Amino acid sequence: MSAEVSIKNPEGRFIRFPGEQEVPGPGRESVRSVPAGLGQGQFLNLDCRSGMDICMSCCRFTRDYLARIAWPAPRLTFVFCLSGTTRTLNACRPSPFGITAGQAHLHYFEDPLLERRTAREMEIRAVVIRFPSEKISSLLGPPHEPGPQKALAKAIAQGHLFYSQTMNFTVQSVLHQMYACPHQGLVRQIFLESKAMELVAYTLEQAFDTALPGPPIRTDERDRIGAARDILVSRLKFPPSLTDLARQAGMSHTRLTRGFKKVFGCTVFEYLRKERLAYARMLLSENRLSITDAAFEAGFCSSSHFAQAFRKQFGISPSEFTSRK
Repeated sequence: MSAEVSIKNPEGRFIRFPGEQEVPGPGRESVRSVPAGLGQGQFLNLDCRSGMDICMSCCRFTRDYLARIAWPAPRLTFVFCLSGTTRTLNACRPSPFGITAGQAHLHYFEDPLLERRTAREMEIRAVVIRFPSEKISSLLGPPHEPGPQKALAKAIAQGHLFYSQTMNFTVQSVLHQMYACPHQGLVRQIFLESKAMELVAYTLEQAFDTALPGPPIRTDERDRIGAARDILVSRLKFPPSLTDLARQAGMSHTRLTRGFKKVFGCTVFEYLRKERLAYARMLLSENRLSITDAAFEAGFCSSSHFAQAFRKQFGISPSEFTSRK
């Protein structure tokens, strides 16, 4: 079930987006390339066996991009933005909503028509995953079972759902793995489908708090957890012990570890490791240091351990990453 996509041309008229080109091979992949007069890049689409479809965009526009996307029926939509900013308008919402780098969105609108605007000279890298409502319902099971099924069924019946959340490092890692996918053909399709389902699972877990039951975190505790995170980030190379970190944040060890996972979706150690990897990746992208020196500056004591962690996080080795720069 494909969408009709039209874009505004320089004369201000909406025209059909150039047709999709099938990607050779056993997978159900197609590509929409950005017209030469509009910018560079492409939208890669994958139709999956579960009824899910995936769109991975990587493009930059030389003029403002305005698109109308019309689906034959409403879709439950998951959006994950790695870079760029877009503004989206739908009749079910009183005002446009922004999709910005570092954010994940989950929405369902009874009106399936969307208008999306992106400013010129802005790089957009985002993954969009869509399900027909009946497919997500059959995937998750009956609404009376534990989990997000009941809340989703209610939102779909009401015709409106909108949820926004800052992406944690686990989600960002999955996205980087999708863009760095080394596979081809059917294996590539299976890989991308499995990663997309991971993103759906993480989003539903955060949106409906199914994995971490219990009372909500108080505002003062959330502030202390944020302070602990700031201390951690400022001392990547020589971080405090968990006990010292909890003391500096004014919390007990137990409250910090429990609350940190609720707020950031990972343990303190996992957060530290991912921040170190992100910092090392930035150093390598700037060609400022060798791989060994970047690993040391980010707090890794072993270059081999750094290489293993880097590949697991981003899907490629540090040497492969630097060779692409």
